[in-house]
Amino acid sequence: MIQKLKIPVLLFFLVSFTGCNDYYYQADLLVTVKGLLSGNPREGLAVQIFETRDDAEMLRYALTPVVYTDEFGEVLVYGLEPRYEYYIRVDALLITKIKGTGRLRDGANTCVVRIL
Repeated sequence: MIQKLKIPVLLFFLVSFTGCNDYYYQADLLVTVKGLLSGNPREGLAVQIFETRDDAEMLRYALTPVVYTDEFGEVLVYGLEPRYEYYIRVDALLITKIKGTGRLRDGANTCVVRIL
């Protein structure tokens, strides 16, 4: 009886201790920029992600390069650290809008920024 249990018990321990908890989770963020009054998507606006509000205001230490919204007013940012709040800076011709994301969760997150 003991001989028969050795292999399943050994397999259980191997599976239990081989990297099952070594996953590194990341957060992705879909930023959608819409018109304040119309709600229509805003195409071609510059978007950057910052770690602090002060950095976003001063345009320093950006976590992402400047990217521009597509025809749906969207920008997708990959690989952010979950459980942190980030700040989105959207620059239009005459207006700058900075919005906090709230704490991101693992996987997909969304944020809508409304701007004139």
